[in-house]
Amino acid sequence: MGKKTPNKAEDIVLDFTGLKDRLFKYFGCEDDYFVRPLTGWNWAVKTEDDFCFLSYWQEEGKRNSAVVVKKGGEPMIFKKEKYTMVIGIDCVKIGFIFENDKMGN
Repeated sequence: MGKKTPNKAEDIVLDFTGLKDRLFKYFGCEDDYFVRPLTGWNWAVKTEDDFCFLSYWQEEGKRNSAVVVKKGGEPMIFKKEKYTMVIGIDCVKIGFIFENDKMGN
């Protein structure tokens, strides 16, 4: 018998988790966070008192805001050559992905 090949759904999940791991390593971010790619959006970071805020918006659109998370007193902003990842707190819906055989009662 040959080696069992994973089905397409398993490939999608493994591809996603592998790419997400690579993404955080690229930015040098030790932790894992929900990712919301907004590559076509405008953005700005402002500091007011001890707080740091992220604003992001589309052309002609309303501005959205998030509080930037701090670690060790420093805002979690990871800038690379072409992209910047900002870790912030915003209300989001999260897609939880589990293995079916791990489901308990």
